[in-house]
Amino acid sequence: MTAALPWPPALVGTPAIAVIERAIERQRLSHSLIIAGDDLETLGAIAHAIADRLLNLGMPASAQRPGADHPDFIVVRPSGKMRQIRVKEDFEPFLGKIQLSPAVSHRKVAVVFEAERLNQATTAKFLKTLEEPPPNTTILLVTTKPYILLPT
Repeated sequence: MTAALPWPPALVGTPAIAVIERAIERQRLSHSLIIAGDDLETLGAIAHAIADRLLNLGMPASAQRPGADHPDFIVVRPSGKMRQIRVKEDFEPFLGKIQLSPAVSHRKVAVVFEAERLNQATTAKFLKTLEEPPPNTTILLVTTKPYILLPT
């Protein structure tokens, strides 16, 4: 097995990380998680570390790290002048990739960065996928403003 991406230094050894690691090891991690905090960079590092562990679980040492070129690591970020996650431009391609079977790993990990930037139409379109994701798919919602997320 290959060594996993490190957790952010401030979180190493914390109860939250221990719970996440145990859930991953036991293959009992929820199909979706909200990763919330004050620093988007730290939250991104957490999302990447979770994705790395999920995508490489039981994979050989030559396993590919989650990044822009990993086919089972799917990311959407806000774009445009308004920094929104829009249905047509951003979200429909993202949802299309989520629906595909894993290509390399045993599972897929989808990350919505700055999830509070999902507009109302995008949130409505995302709801069914979020509640009932395809098999072997984990969805991570990363946000610094969880109080803005629509209560879905």
